[in-house]
Amino acid sequence: MIQGDGARGQAPGKPVEPLKKLHGWYGDRVQFHEVIVRQAHPGEDRHGFENYEQKLESAREYKQFETIPWSVLVDDYEGTTHRAYSQAMADPTFLLDLDGRVAFYNMWTHVPTLKTAIDALLAQEGRGVVKGGIDRTPHLLASFVDGYRGPRRGGRRAHLEYDLGGFGAGSLSFLGQKAKPLLAGFALRAAPRGDPKED
Repeated sequence: MIQGDGARGQAPGKPVEPLKKLHGWYGDRVQFHEVIVRQAHPGEDRHGFENYEQKLESAREYKQFETIPWSVLVDDYEGTTHRAYSQAMADPTFLLDLDGRVAFYNMWTHVPTLKTAIDALLAQEGRGVVKGGIDRTPHLLASFVDGYRGPRRGGRRAHLEYDLGGFGAGSLSFLGQKAKPLLAGFALRAAPRGDPKED
């Protein structure tokens, strides 16, 4: 499984705990790799990358701070891989089969959907397309509930640009962070509702 994401240093733009649960359940059968593709939510407090070394350092900081148990790779400075494979989507995940072919493309990383795709791929001996091959649904609830740390660390400009570029996403994620105690059990699941792993 390859998950592309913006480097956040110590402030993720998306929740990592559901992905850690998924890794705990499947890490012995599925290889997990995360590719840092760009600086997520740069602003006056945390600027965009000025060179490749800053991008590498941000990836190291992220892996250490979030105690990421899988490999964290770094795209080139220009983001060539990111643009070529995901048309620069903000948070894509690719599930590759044993032959290295894309079995499933999750345009917006959604861990419960990935779990069902992994289950389907394992059920068919690790080869072939699963769940129609793609999920285009904009799964945004988890990011709204636990994704404000990235824009907050970037600064006011990061929050404003997130608002303007995402139809109010900066303000929604701010409000979602406040409602996290109420919404986390639903929004930050690693398995779909009804799955025995979390129910």
